[in-house]
Amino acid sequence: MYLNNLVFAFFLVIILVISLTNAQTCLETGNNFTTNSPFARNRNLILTSLPTNVSKDGGFFNTSIGEEGPNRVYAQALCRGDLSGEDCSVYVNFTAHQLLSSCKNQTEAFSWDGDIPCLVRYSDKSLFGVLALEPIQEGINPNAITDVASNLTLFFELWGELMEAVAKKASMGSSKLKYATGVAEEIQALMQCTPDLSESNCLTCLRTLIRRYTACCRTYQGGYVETPSCRMRWDLYTFFSPTADTVRLSLSSPPPDSIDNPLVTIKG
Repeated sequence: MYLNNLVFAFFLVIILVISLTNAQTCLETGNNFTTNSPFARNRNLILTSLPTNVSKDGGFFNTSIGEEGPNRVYAQALCRGDLSGEDCSVYVNFTAHQLLSSCKNQTEAFSWDGDIPCLVRYSDKSLFGVLALEPIQEGINPNAITDVASNLTLFFELWGELMEAVAKKASMGSSKLKYATGVAEEIQALMQCTPDLSESNCLTCLRTLIRRYTACCRTYQGGYVETPSCRMRWDLYTFFSPTADTVRLSLSSPPPDSIDNPLVTIKG
């Protein structure tokens, strides 16, 4: 079962809505720094070093700079699991510079930024292996799911099964990559954790995102939810390259009239 042909403008609107909602999150922890301070210099050095090192390290890089104490800066960079090393470096470079320009004096910040979001985060505290469920933020495709889903009960059942399957798949990844994609009929999903998290912490993080999306945004046609430790996105069109490892689900027992009444149709 496939989506009917859509005009290019439909895709473009969705892409713009979702990508434009990404932003830098500068955390007000009460610890600020001043321009030209040791922390500021260390922050600049560490963030500008990330693009080269993350591509060399296979898409995830965790590091710190400075002596132990208030001027030490910790940082991480994570690329989406299907990016090439070259593209990974380009997107991390963009995101790192966005943080430098947006977060003027905060000692902690993160961003999933770019057309293909990559994570960059820094802090005055160690980040490695630490599960961060806050701040949590989301973005949506504002079109109503009722515009395309002909059977909401069946749609949400399949949606939930796919999200859980992709979350489990991602959490079972390696110390280098915790990333998974999934397809169920027209529903497409992508999830990723920073791979320094344990399997259980990664699954906790992704399930938190699923619950958040279900609570806030399940009536929309697609969207994302993200924290400093993990990210999920789903939509009704392919925004990643499916592979042999992509989770694939289908309707286990489609209703008799499913040919005439597909799960998702586009109303012109």
